[in-house]
Amino acid sequence: MDKRACLQAPAERLARQFQKEREVLRYLREELFSTSELLGALLGLQSRQAIWKTLTRLEGRELVKRHTLEALGGRVVMWGITCHGQASAFDPSRETVCRSYFEPSRLSEVTIRHALDVQRLHLRAEAAGWTEWRNGDRLGAVKNGNRPDAIVIDSEGKITAIECERTFKTLKRYEVILSNYLISMKRNDFHRVIWVSPTSEQACRLRSMVTGITSVLVEGQRIKIDPQRHHAALSFDDYASFAKIHAKADPQKTLNWL
Repeated sequence: MDKRACLQAPAERLARQFQKEREVLRYLREELFSTSELLGALLGLQSRQAIWKTLTRLEGRELVKRHTLEALGGRVVMWGITCHGQASAFDPSRETVCRSYFEPSRLSEVTIRHALDVQRLHLRAEAAGWTEWRNGDRLGAVKNGNRPDAIVIDSEGKITAIECERTFKTLKRYEVILSNYLISMKRNDFHRVIWVSPTSEQACRLRSMVTGITSVLVEGQRIKIDPQRHHAALSFDDYASFAKIHAKADPQKTLNWL
C-alpha cells in the first residue's frame, strides 16, 4: 500500500479512489480495452497491487470485465469496458453514450497489438505535454478516405497525424496515403505526419519507401513530388525514438512494447 494513502483521511482516500475509477472509465470509454500496466501508467501508479484494486472494484460493479488472451507471445490479461460501464462513463449534460464496448471475441491478435501500441504512443505524447489526442476511429467521416491512427496537438501547437506502422503496406497504398495527407495538409487539416514503427530499421525502410515516391495522383492528375516542399512535414520514428524524443518526464519508461 502507498504510505501516503495511509496518512490520508478516509474522505480523502475515498475521493482519490473515486477519481482513479473515473479516470479509468473515461479512458476506456474511448479505448474500450487496455492492460493493467497501461492503466497503471495512466494513473501514475507504480504499484501493480494498486491498479488491480481499482480494476477489481470496477469489475465487481460490472463496469469493466477482464479477459485473458493466450496470445501475444504469452498470457495477457485485458480489461475492457462493459455496456454498463459506458452508460456510467459519459457526461449526460454534454455527451452521448458510446455504443461500443469490449467484445473480445471480435478482436484479432493483430488488432490488439496495434491498439496497445497506439495507447503507449498516446501516453508518451501526453507525457511530453501534447494535448487533445483523438483516436482515428473516433474521428467520424474523413475526407479522401484516409484516417490516421490518431491526431494530437503537439507542444508547438501543430495538429499532428500519428500513424502507428507495425507492418508494411504496398507502395501503391503508400502513394494513396501520401496523396491524401498532402491534400489534407494543404487544407490545414493537419500540419504534419509522424509515422512510428517498432524498430529503427523498419522506420528507415518506411522512410525510404514513402520519400522514394516520385509522384502521386491528385484528382485524376499525376503530380510530381518536390522533396523540399512535400517531405518537410513528414517524420519517421521508431518506438524508442518517439519515447525518447517526445517524452519529458518519462513515467512510462518501464512499459513493454509487444
